[in-house]
This record gives sequence, C-alpha cells and structure tokens, in this order.
Amino acid sequence: MKKITLKLTALLFSALLSISSSAEQVTPKQILEKMVQAVNHLNYEIAFVQTSPTNMDSFRYRHIKRDNKTYAQLVTLDGEQQEIIQRDNLVSYFQLGSRAFTLNSGSIVDAQPSVIRSNFDKLAENYNFIMLGKNRVAGRFTDTVRIVPKDDFRYQYVVFVDEENGLLLRSDMLDREGKLLDQFRVVTLYIDDRLKGLTDYLNKVSTPPLLNEAQNIAASLNWQAGWLPNGFAKVRQSQDLFEDEVIDSVLFSDGLFTFTLYVTKAETQQTNQDQTWKQGEYTLYSEVVGDKEITFIGQLPIATAKRIVQEVKFSQ
Repeated sequence: MKKITLKLTALLFSALLSISSSAEQVTPKQILEKMVQAVNHLNYEIAFVQTSPTNMDSFRYRHIKRDNKTYAQLVTLDGEQQEIIQRDNLVSYFQLGSRAFTLNSGSIVDAQPSVIRSNFDKLAENYNFIMLGKNRVAGRFTDTVRIVPKDDFRYQYVVFVDEENGLLLRSDMLDREGKLLDQFRVVTLYIDDRLKGLTDYLNKVSTPPLLNEAQNIAASLNWQAGWLPNGFAKVRQSQDLFEDEVIDSVLFSDGLFTFTLYVTKAETQQTNQDQTWKQGEYTLYSEVVGDKEITFIGQLPIATAKRIVQEVKFSQ
C-alpha cells in the first residue's frame, strides 16, 4: 500500500511539473515582443560590432528613459569619430569635418537592425517565428528565434534575445541558403538606472540646425510598382531636382526589410539594358525601359529586385 501511495505521489508530482512547465512556456512571438519592449524602455549601455562580408565596425550605444522622454547616444569606437544623439523626437548627427544637423525622429536607426523596431503582429502575416532553443552571447543566456519568410522573395533573420532582460544580443541576417549578409553582435552589456545621469550631458549639447527633409517639387508620380511581395507597402515618395534632373523616389517596407525605387530620364534609350551590384544585404539593380531608367536599391534578393523593376507601370 505504501509503495502504491509513493508511486501515485510521484506520478502526481510529475504531472504538476508538466502542467507548470507548459504554463510557463513562452512562444517565439512573445520573446520577440519582449525584445521590442526592452529595447525601448530599459536604461542600458551596450558595446557592439556590426559585421558584413566586407566590413566590420564597432559602436557604443546608450539608451535612457527619463521623465517619459527617450535619450540615446551612438558613438563609433574605431575609425572616424562620429556621434549621434537623441533627445526625445530630435536626433542630431555630429562628425569631424562635416556640418552637424538634426532630424525629426523618434529613434536612432543607424547601425542597429530593424528587427528591434518591428511590429510582430503585422510581420506574422508574412513570416513564421521558430524557436531554435538556448544559446550564449556576451556571457549571457539567450532565447534564439528564427524569423523565416513564407515566400522566397526576401531574406531571413536569426535573433538571440537575452533570456533575463529581453535585450537583443545578436542578430544574423541570412539569405535563403543561410549565407550571412549582416550581423549585429553585443560584446558588453550594462543595465543601470544611474545611466540617467547621461541626460544632463546630452541636454547641454547644442542642437544643430533642423534639416528640412524631402522638399517635393510635385505631389504625384506618373508611375507605380506593378508587383510587390506580400506585406510591402509605400512608406513615402518624393520628387527632387538634382543638377537640373528630376529624380522620382519611393520607399517601400514590409516592417522588416526596405527598398527604394528611383526613376530618372535615361541617358540612352536602349531598352532592357541592366546593371546589377550586390554587397552584403544590399542589392542594386538598374534597367532602362524606353526613355526611363528604373533603379532598385535595398534589402532584397536580386531575383526579387529584378521582378519589381520589370513590373513598374507608367501612366500615359
């Protein structure tokens, strides 16, 4: 009787552990959403390396929330000295030998992967989120998630999220064959509310002139993209003058990857002349159609870029 009781107790305990483990299991999407929250709301400092197949750069980034405002600082750690400062909705750029300027922006987007600013409810329509298990980055345990497109028209991500605080510690952008295109990797991490003292320094830095962006000379364009991968939408468009030449540009994004289409008057009217250039995550594809040259620059494979360019439609 005693043996039976012990067996029943063991079975019950095992069942309770199983239920508890199941209840505490976190989905890949929840891990990604926690990452976005951590990146935007914690007070932290990271030193990180950004690597592409042809280049490697190192940076220090500090992020502070104080009095419901966001402050941040990004500085280069080698090469030319550069500093970017965020004071809530103003981001200022400083570089030796260049004129400083300020942009209206709610975040510093330079050098960091777009995955930290993504809306994963929206991305779920065109991407699958797959748990790959545990890993270690910068001496810390991470949850590893693969972000895979549901089609063959774009790239994929593998992200390594700090198990404890949710910060992104590493991201690998890969092509469909798994070749590395770009990597963000944290080397050191420091979390402390005492970083709030940095805001005193940031507030003392004089604000450079506000750059007047995208002064359009026309409200509408006489062309449009005839085909886009699912989820991509127009973010903004402009029509600018450069050396007496009109340049149309339209920026598209699916919330994770971006590209821009440029349309200009062609120097030659030899239709179907094309040029292709690829480096890391970026593709440049250009083709002459009639008296127009259409150029794609962005984070998509060459085959996708070519199809987008070839299906641009012009109105009469």
